[in-house]
Amino acid sequence: MKISMKVLTCLAFLFGATLVWAQAVEPEIESEIESEIESEIESEIEPEIEPEIEQGIDEEAVNEPELDAEVPVDETSVEELVVEESVEELLEPEDEFAGDEAPEGLADAEPAPEDVIPAVADEPIEPRTFSIQAHPIFIPDQAISVYLPLVDYLNETSPHTFELKIPRDFHRFWLDIRRGGQPDLVLEDAHLISMRINRQGYTPLVKASEPGTFSLLTSGMNIDAGLSDFVGRPVSSMPAPSLGYLILSSWYDNPMQQPIIQSNASSWLDAVEIVFSMEAEAAIVPHNLVARYVNMEVVRTSEPFPHAVIAAGPDVPASVQRELTAALIVLHEDGEHFGALHELDIDRFVPATTEDFEGLDRWLDQIFIAM
Repeated sequence: MKISMKVLTCLAFLFGATLVWAQAVEPEIESEIESEIESEIESEIEPEIEPEIEQGIDEEAVNEPELDAEVPVDETSVEELVVEESVEELLEPEDEFAGDEAPEGLADAEPAPEDVIPAVADEPIEPRTFSIQAHPIFIPDQAISVYLPLVDYLNETSPHTFELKIPRDFHRFWLDIRRGGQPDLVLEDAHLISMRINRQGYTPLVKASEPGTFSLLTSGMNIDAGLSDFVGRPVSSMPAPSLGYLILSSWYDNPMQQPIIQSNASSWLDAVEIVFSMEAEAAIVPHNLVARYVNMEVVRTSEPFPHAVIAAGPDVPASVQRELTAALIVLHEDGEHFGALHELDIDRFVPATTEDFEGLDRWLDQIFIAM
C-alpha cells in the first residue's frame, strides 16, 4: 500500500511537469509548424506560376498575330462612334463661342479647303425649242420685221431655239388666252403680264428701261380741247384688250357721255393715220408715237406703265430664265444687234420683278370680268 502511494505520487509529479512543459513549448511548435506549411505552399505555387508568366511573355513577344484571326468588336458599332463624335464636334463651337465675338485670331482665319461648300451648279439642260409670242400691236408682216431681230439675237446667244409667234389681231389673241393658251415666252404690255403672273404662273424677266404712257392725240384744229369735247365724236383705237383702249374707256366713266370708239385700227400707227384721213377726231396712242407727231395736240396722258415686258411661262426652266435675263440686259452693248432694240423703239432692257405689275390686271376687269 505504501509502495502504491509512492508510485501514484511519482506519476502525478511526472504528469504535472509534463503539462507545464507542454504549455511552454506549444507556441514554439505552432510557429514552427506554420512556417513549415507556408514554405511548402510557396514551393508548390511559385514554380507553377513563374513558368506560365515567362511562357506568356515569350509568346506575345515572338508570335505574330494571324491575319485571319477575328478581332473582337465592342457592342458599340463604328458608325455609332462616328456619329457621336461628329455631333459633339458640331455642338462644341456653339457652346464654346456662344457670344457675339469669336476669340482673337479666329475671326480672321481662312476656312480650310475641305470646309468650303462648293456652289451647286445648274444641271445641264438639253437644247430645246421655245416659242415667243408678241401681242398684236402691229400687222403680221410688220410684226415680223419688228420682233425678228430680237428672236435672232436670242438664237445666237443661247443653245436653245426660239420661234416667233404672231397673232393676227387682238380678237384672236384674247380668244387664245381665254382657251388657256400659254406660250413659253411673251412680249406684252403691263396689264397682260400682270394677268399672266396671277392666273397662269408667268415670271417677268425684263422690261424697257423707261416706262410707257398712252395719250389722246388730236389734230391741230382742236387746240385746247378737253375730254368732254370728244363725247359723241369718233376716236380711233386698237381693239380691247389693248391697254390704250382700256385707258381711253376709263376716262369716260359716264355711260351716257362716251366718245364713239372706233376700235378697227390694225396698229397704233394706223390709229394716227385714221385721224389724218379725217375719219376720226382723235386717237389713243403710246408715248413713242406722241414724240414722233409733234404737230398733234395732246389732250390727256395716262399714268406710266412698264412696257415691252418679256415674261416666261411656268414650263420654262429657271436656269433658262436666268440665261435669257442675263442676255437681254446686255443687249444694248451688242452693236451687231442694235436693230433688236431699235425696232422695239426702246433704249435697253432692265430686270423686271413681280412687284412691278402688282394690281395692273385690274384694267381687264372693266371689260372682261370672267375668264
